Amino acid sequence: MRNRRLWMVLGGIVALCAAFLFLSFRASVSNTQAEKNSVSMSSGDRLPDAMQRRDKISIAVVGEGPLVSTLQDALAAEIRKSGMGEFELVPGIEPAFPNPVLIVKVGNPSLIWTPFFATSQFSIEAGFASNGDTTFMGDTPITYNSIDGPTLNMSADYKISDQSWGLISLPGYHQFLAEYLAKQIVASLKDLYKV
Repeated sequence: MRNRRLWMVLGGIVALCAAFLFLSFRASVSNTQAEKNSVSMSSGDRLPDAMQRRDKISIAVVGEGPLVSTLQDALAAEIRKSGMGEFELVPGIEPAFPNPVLIVKVGNPSLIWTPFFATSQFSIEAGFASNGDTTFMGDTPITYNSIDGPTLNMSADYKISDQSWGLISLPGYHQFLAEYLAKQIVASLKDLYKV
């Protein structure tokens, strides 16, 4: 009888640990802050044709860790709701895309998580190019050619810090951070698209 009770208690502990590590849920209060430095550059006096036509936006989210795939899904959901047009998720950064491109580089987060408290600090670099040219995300100076029509680029750095208290699973915490970031990034894009 005693062994059976012990096994039931151990089974309950294992199930509880598995829930906090593999299921996505959150019942917590958060104090999240974002610092944003953003620069927009344009050539021409009107919105680029690809943006006026609402051409498909390629989205590349790069980095390491579970936050990357969660952020990619959150960005897709936020762009879908925003009315900026169609999008496609691409696996990585190429020198040029045939349509507008959003690139998000996720820094390595400093994250401490327990089921009752979580804190993190990390940085994100986001960039948008209406002409699909990703060289603006590098160190090379940008040259605009007005022959190709108007062009619009945006580059933004986000520094995020968060402290959350309550019941929160690890996947739920990643989901919370990803949704917060996606809203920040898409808000910047909506300003560009004048949506």
